[in-house]
Amino acid sequence: MKQNFAKYISIVGHPLITISAFVIIVMFSFEEVNKAILISFLIVGCIIIPNVIRNYIKTKNGEYTNFDVSIRTQRHSMYLFAMLPMLIVTVVLFYTSQPRGLCYGVLFGLVLLLISFIVNFFIKCSGHVSLTIYLSFLVIPLNIIIGIIVLLFSGLIGWSRVELKRHTVKEVFTGAVIGFTVGFFMLIAEGII
Repeated sequence: MKQNFAKYISIVGHPLITISAFVIIVMFSFEEVNKAILISFLIVGCIIIPNVIRNYIKTKNGEYTNFDVSIRTQRHSMYLFAMLPMLIVTVVLFYTSQPRGLCYGVLFGLVLLLISFIVNFFIKCSGHVSLTIYLSFLVIPLNIIIGIIVLLFSGLIGWSRVELKRHTVKEVFTGAVIGFTVGFFMLIAEGII
């Protein structure tokens, strides 16, 4: 029963799902339809979907042991692949003068991946936890209560990752530190704190 609940939390809290949902909900709530479609396409279509397809193919071919890329040495190529479209989308967002919060949100997401890539040479940090905590920092300026709920949910995600033996407590803690640090500096850069 505990394992099934942990699997459910881990799937629902997967960063590729939560970030996609966040982008679509926020864009269609705060922007005009044409802009919401464009931004959703840039982030979900150009960053998330290529990563989903790549992880699926590499898992199917046996290059990755699982979709979450749970083996530390397999993560190097995953991070490098994920950072390239994020870099391109970041440049496009800044170049086309998109809202500052959006530009900084994607830029600091890229910074989070870069830090995780570097840290991965020493320890496998939990991307589920780091990205969910970072997501909470993106939500807080929009709705503090929902942001706090997302932050609390990251604790449940951390538990699920340990329960499923995808991460150790140290790896979850490392992911949490990265998520908090990058999220905090993103809020400073935006002038929110």
